[in-house]
Amino acid sequence: MAPDPAPARPGSMTVPPWAGWEDLLTGLLLVLLVVAVVAVVVLWSAAARASASGRAEWQAELEARSRSRRAPEAPDGVR
Repeated sequence: MAPDPAPARPGSMTVPPWAGWEDLLTGLLLVLLVVAVVAVVVLWSAAARASASGRAEWQAELEARSRSRRAPEAPDGVR
């Protein structure tokens, strides 16, 4: 039969200070990962919307510039 372990001295720690922190750290990392993925999706969709409207404005500006540089059109019936 094995001898009984010696009782802990009064005031000594019986649980290591980092016990249980692995679970907390894992949960925190998972939450941060989910937040990062959501942020990337939101920013990507916002950028896609902004580029689509910005592209339309840019094309309208180019069309307006090309119209102003064309030769003036002759009135009807005159060549």
